[in-house]
This record gives sequence, structure tokens and C-alpha cells, in this order.
Amino acid sequence: MNKTLLAAAIAQEVRRAMHVLCAASIMMLPVYSLSEETTDEQGNADESAPQQLKTLRIQGTRLNRYQFDEANSATGFNIDVDELPRSVQVLPEQIIQDQKADTLEDVLQNVAAITRAHGFGGTESQVNIRGFANSYLFVDGNPVSNRFNVDVATIERVEVILGPASVLHGQVSPGGLINIVTKKPQAERANNVQLDLDQYGQRKISADSTGSVTDSIQYRVIIAREDSDSFREVQTEDGKTSATRETLTIAPSISFTPNLDNTITLSYLYSEQSLPIDRGSVAVADENGDISIADIPVERRLGSKYDDRDSTEHKIQLDFDHTFMSGWKNKLKTGYYQKEFEDYQARPYRGLSDSWTGGTGTVDLSDLATLSSFTNSLQGSSVQSNGLLVRTADSNLDVTESNMFVSNSLSGDYRIAGIQNTLYFGGNINQRKVDHSDGFALQDISNIFGAGVYAPVFDVIDIYSDSNPSYSKADQTVVSKNSAEYLEIGLSLQNMAQLTDRLNLLTGVRYDRFEIDRNDTIYYQQQDNGTFVKLEDPEKVKLSGSNENFSGQAGLMYDLTKTVSVYGSWAESFTPNYPDVTAGQVTGDDNMDPEEATQYEVGIKSSLLDDKLRLGLSLYQLERYHVMTFENLEARLNGKEETKGLELTSTMQFVPGLNVLASYTKIDSEIVDDNDDSVDREGNRPYGVPTDKLRLWGSYEFQNGRFKSLGFGLGMEYVSDRYGDDDNSFKLPAYTVFDMSSWYHIPFGKDDQLRIQAGVKNLTDETYYTANLGNAYRINVGSPRTFYVSASVDF
Repeated sequence: MNKTLLAAAIAQEVRRAMHVLCAASIMMLPVYSLSEETTDEQGNADESAPQQLKTLRIQGTRLNRYQFDEANSATGFNIDVDELPRSVQVLPEQIIQDQKADTLEDVLQNVAAITRAHGFGGTESQVNIRGFANSYLFVDGNPVSNRFNVDVATIERVEVILGPASVLHGQVSPGGLINIVTKKPQAERANNVQLDLDQYGQRKISADSTGSVTDSIQYRVIIAREDSDSFREVQTEDGKTSATRETLTIAPSISFTPNLDNTITLSYLYSEQSLPIDRGSVAVADENGDISIADIPVERRLGSKYDDRDSTEHKIQLDFDHTFMSGWKNKLKTGYYQKEFEDYQARPYRGLSDSWTGGTGTVDLSDLATLSSFTNSLQGSSVQSNGLLVRTADSNLDVTESNMFVSNSLSGDYRIAGIQNTLYFGGNINQRKVDHSDGFALQDISNIFGAGVYAPVFDVIDIYSDSNPSYSKADQTVVSKNSAEYLEIGLSLQNMAQLTDRLNLLTGVRYDRFEIDRNDTIYYQQQDNGTFVKLEDPEKVKLSGSNENFSGQAGLMYDLTKTVSVYGSWAESFTPNYPDVTAGQVTGDDNMDPEEATQYEVGIKSSLLDDKLRLGLSLYQLERYHVMTFENLEARLNGKEETKGLELTSTMQFVPGLNVLASYTKIDSEIVDDNDDSVDREGNRPYGVPTDKLRLWGSYEFQNGRFKSLGFGLGMEYVSDRYGDDDNSFKLPAYTVFDMSSWYHIPFGKDDQLRIQAGVKNLTDETYYTANLGNAYRINVGSPRTFYVSASVDF
């Protein structure tokens, strides 16, 4: 069988899979013909009607795969990122495909300033940007929670603004902003089906179909289904249980373009997910008290087989873009996002000293002797050398989080005093609601302390054992409920002035108003000793407040030559701080100062060798005040944190078919003022922030000859060691991971092609730890060497 017939056979099998996958959602599609001809009322070919051009035969990918010049996340209007006096990086879809990135976090590692974060045991999309955790994600310019787990099958590109971006987007992390641009309907018909498999049981299929219904109506439907196992597994006396991912994403959209001046796009996303909560490994103290990460197999999961989060998400958005005769543009965006979920976890809690004699398994605290012995044996800093780990059983119950958002903006060019300007003026309203219940497994110890006193249900496992006692899912008691509404209203003004042929000035200002209205109910009050007291009359905690703030930014860029520019910028950000109720305990007080941040940055941008080499270098200093941190569920504010950094990014295309993406960052981060007389962390490095990170990825695809459309990719990521807590008591070691990929495009039929891809991640099988949550009990474990294959059909 020749390769054309083989490709056609494989494509046919993948198409069959697509038909099965699309069956549940076919009712969403309008009924229409895929004929390339337009017919009149009698069904005859209408030669006067516009004819759809036939698709040219494709073999391979475009020459420049990793470069995307325009982004509007930083300014509100389209502008070449090389003309901006800010650090902005855009990651196109081709990177996702060539690297076979499975998650948004995988994609974002190509950005110099981004490092991985704990992400609630892998269930939330969270990273650190310039040393600070991101608090929001933006999708198509509108905010959603970082609990939103985007499927990479829906991503067209990702735009990342480094440094404060409050002028355009309000309350975002001072480290930067992530805006996900999703795939939109296209006029030209295109279909794609992709199947992904790996050696540990990944099974994912996705389908993407777009085209025109009429000359003015275009559609797109994306469907992705995953049912995958993992290398991580729980092992007890009952046997092994692999961590599994089950997801379904359905994302239809439709665009109406009656003329060149108006476009209306309505998009909807539905997602079901069942994701494992994996708190990772733990740190252990040796006989001398030195703490390091436990030497246990990377596949050993220290939670239970019940640890997962089940969620349902809905997102609907309407975009209306109108261009006036003057060339000015109005963009209206409105939509609604909702996520409902519940989860459960056997949460790592404390270590136990050798004085504990209760053995492993469930801890019965029904008598004072056992309770006293157990309490005295608890070790908070880490697991002890005996390997005994205490776990609680808790959950988030009946959580509903929603965002209603509306934004409108006007942008365009004007001249004043002979100076060419581009102006953006916009406003947005974002109303966020959260309903949430905290659940705990409790045991009655009223025979010791009196009626109404409870303690958490504890169990103990040996982290070094491959066969711990069987585990039963513990019933949950609602200890507190929260109902909160947050309202943000903002007005932004931003202007880009071309002062001379070589000098441009970017200025902006934003007004923010933030309001909070929260009602909490505490049914079981948590005490300092960790016990819970059931309240005869539940305690009502009400909080209402508001903040107002002005944020600004300014930047200058000067073209030294036609290919080299220098810039300097200043930017601010603002985030209110308010207390919360967690596990029956009020965290913080209601008069905390809002977090504020200021960044100063200088840099160089260049495009050399006829645009074959692009380089960007930036130096920045970012100061952050009133940073909320948590200790034993109690919120407090660090006085000041400071980060100084250097970032280098580059894309290279020296010869046809060669594409290289490189980034390096050096971060000097410090707790300048810990604002706490009981500890001394001043001068320490905040946890999770590496000093150095290097990312390289290069690919080459043959352009001619017998190997045409055969491609190879090779990449590496180096991350230096990071402290595991703000006390700097232990470290996550440095790591270097290599990835390799290869692919081949096989044309078949008339205009179709099959892409076969195979590769290996973590080529050297390095044991490494990607992130943690500021303590010794939640340390994310990196994946071992993993072989994968992928088949993708374009037709």
C-alpha cells in the first residue's frame, strides 16, 4: 500500500471517530449545503453570485510559525508589539501543535517571565508572572476566574502583557495579564480532526469545523473529548487506582458580517470536567532537621482515589464591531460566564513525630489520652523522617461562580498640532458572584470537651509504603457558607502619540470603583487548637465596602535605527483586600489596605537580518505593597515585596523551514517588609520564584526534495531552584527537561492532508518538581518520560 492510500485509510478512520463525536451536537449546526457553487431559486448555478475560491493544495506548514506581530490586549487597538513601549509576547496556535502542549500552562512556559504555580492540585489554570500569581484569566478580552480550564483545542493564540495592566483591564495581577484569543468563524471552509494518545493512557479526540452558511454568515464548531489515565496513582491494600481526566468541551460560534463595517459574533462554550486533585509530594525533615523533598516514586499519589473536582462551565459572549466612515472603531463585548463544581480531597495536613504510637489508619480521638498524644505529636513544618503523614478530609461544596461583563470602547486615529495619535476610550462593568460551602469530615469529641465539640477526621499514612490501609470516602459536614457579590466599574483612556518619525509616547489612565457585598454564615466555629464548636445560633458575618482608585501608565519608545528601538515605561496596578470565611474561620479584618504596585521598565527591541532575527531585552523593577498572605487560614498583609528582573526573548528564522523561539529571565525577588513582629522574613525570597529560567524550542521542516514536509522539533526548559516557603526553610531543586517531536504531512485526495506526529516529553526522564503552595505538603510533581503520538486530518 503506498503512502497516499495509507493516509486516506487513516483519515477515513479518524473521520469515522469525528462522526461519532459530532453526533451529540449536530443539532447545533444550521442546515446548509457545502456546495462551492451559489444557486438561484430554481437550483441552477448563479454565475453572477460571488464564487467561493477553491482551496489550494496544502502540504506542510507556513514558513514563519512562531511569530505573531499584533496584539490589542495592551492598548485596546491593534498595534505591532514591536512599536509598544511595553513587554508583550504573543504565542500562536502553531506552538501548541508543534510542542503538543496539553494545557494552557504548557503553552505559557514559552514566555520568559512565566513559571508554574500549584493551581489547586492541577485543577485550575494558575501561573506566576514576574514572580506573582495571576488572579484572573481573560478570554477574548473579558475576565473569567483562573478556575476556568480552557481546552487548548479552542485557542487561536495567547497574548501576555508583562507587568501591571490595570489601565485597560482593572484589577489584575501586577505581574501581568493573560488574554486567550479563541478560534472564530472563518469564511473559507475548513475541517480538522485530531487524535492524541500517550503511553500513560491519554486518550483525546477533537474536531474543528468552520465555513460559510451564506455570504454574510459564518460558523465554527469545536468539540473535544478526553478520557485519560495518568502516571500518578494511589496504592492501598485494595489495589492501584490511576488518576483520571474526563472532559467534554463543545464550543459553537456564529458570525454575521453584513458588510465590511460590521461584524457580530455570538459564541458559546459548554464544558464538563472531572479532574484529579493531586497535591503532589511532601517535604521531609531528616534527623538533623534539614528539610528536603521526600525520596518516593514519582507515580505515588499521597491523596485518595476520591480526590477530584467535578465541574460544569458555561460561557456565552456577544461581540459587535462597527467601523465608522471616519475609520474609528466601536467594540461592544457582553457576556456571561458560570462555573459550578464540587470537590473532595484527603488533604495532607501535618507530619507525626515518633512519639505517636497509634499506628497508621483512621485516628479515633474519642478519649483524652489519644487526643493529647496525637496533638502533641503533630509536626507542622514537614513530615518527619518516619514518613508518617496526617490527612484531613474536606471539600468545596455546591460552588457556583459567575461573571456578568459588559465593555464598550471607541478607538481611532486623529491629528493634533501636526502629531498623529491613536486614542482608546472605554468602559467596563464586571459583576461577579460566588456561592460556596466549606465541608469537613468531623468526629464527635463531646465526651472530652462537652456537647457540640468536634475534631476533624484524621487518618495517617506512611509515605514510604506502597500499600497503605484502605480508604473510605468520609461524609462531609457543612461548616460555613459564603455568598458574595463583587462589582467593578472602570473607565479607561489611552493614547499613542507619534511625536516624531522616531519617537512615540503611550499614556493612559483608569478610574476603578470596586464594591463588595458578602454574607457568610458560620455553623461550626473553628478554634485555635483545630477543633470545631457547633454554634446553636449560626454566626452571621456581613461585609459591605467599596474602594476607588486611579491607575496610570506612560511609556516612550525611540527608534535608534530602522531595526533597533529603545523604550522606557512606568505602570501601576490596584487590587482591593478583604477578609474571607474559610472552614468556619474569619480570615483577616475588614479594614485592610488595598494592594498597590508600581513598575519601572526599560528595554530594547530589534528586528535584524531582514526580519530573520528578532530580539527583545527588558529590565524592570516591580514594587508591590500590602500583599495578602495566609498562615493557618489567617489572612495578613506583607508590607512590601520587590522584584527586579531581566528578560530576553528571541525568534529566529535564518533559513526556510527553521524556526527558533528562545526566552530567558533572571529574577531577583525579595520580601522587603514582612509587616509581622512575630517572624523575621525580611530579606527572604518569596516561595516559588526561581532566580533563572531558560526556555528554548526549535523546529525544522524540509521544504523540498524527498523529505518535504518532514519536520523535527527539539526543546529544553531550565528552571533554577526555588524556596518552598517564605521562611526559606527548604528548596525545590533546579531541573532541566528536554522534549523532542517529529511530524510528517501526507497529502491525499484533492486538497486534504494528514499530519502524523510522534515525540517524547522529558527525554532524559528527569525527576523534577514544578511548583508548590508555600508549604511542605503541596509540591507538584513533574511528568516522567512520556512517549506520545498524534494524528491530525485537514479536509
